[in-house]
Amino acid sequence: MSISLLISGITGKLGKAVAEELNQSNDIYLAGGLASIENINLGKPLNTFLNTDSDAILTSDLNSLKNQVDIVLDVSSVENFDNLIDFCGTNNLPLILASTGHTERQIKLIEKYSLSFPILVAPNLSVGINLLKKSLLNFKKNKLIKKIIIKETHHKEKKDSPSGTAKDLSKFINEELDLDIETNIESIRDDSSVGIHEIKIIFASDEIVITHNANNRKIFAEGAIKAIEWVSCQKPGLYTMQEISF
Repeated sequence: MSISLLISGITGKLGKAVAEELNQSNDIYLAGGLASIENINLGKPLNTFLNTDSDAILTSDLNSLKNQVDIVLDVSSVENFDNLIDFCGTNNLPLILASTGHTERQIKLIEKYSLSFPILVAPNLSVGINLLKKSLLNFKKNKLIKKIIIKETHHKEKKDSPSGTAKDLSKFINEELDLDIETNIESIRDDSSVGIHEIKIIFASDEIVITHNANNRKIFAEGAIKAIEWVSCQKPGLYTMQEISF
């Protein structure tokens, strides 16, 4: 069965990467693209300004997409979050949240709506980051660890600092590893990095460093497709990428 997908934030770097990767999928159809009202391409078919087979019209009006999509992928900014999650709630659509920086009020909305439809919270869609998180479970309850430092490096155009992935890694360490230690985040911005996350696990006399380096955004697009296929089969609930088998 074909899955009709809406990408919110489709004209951003990640949105474009996912749209292009969908050309390789026989099971997912790009049925809509959402952008802000200021976008210069509003009203144009997606295939006129993106490398995609889809001729759906770029819009800022969610109501125009009613009954046209099966799943929503959000890779936009949090400013449009309330409208987007209300749209999913009204139309009972699974939602993949690859956006970051949500407020406490918005997080409570996510928890509330997940009782009605599946929501996959994915601040980083890459398979590698999520395998990294699983590997960290090897350090659970290790009392020899003195400190953990997370260093993240991104291109200077990235708005949030620390990155959503770094904050998610810190949360994962604090909640899942059961370590009574300090976890610090260091942020670096440069001219070209797609995303580098380094976790330094410090002991008394040595340290272990685990690094994930995103060479290009294709890895996030590939992870997005896996997430779309997976969440389409889930019951209402709040999920993470760690629940997907890679």
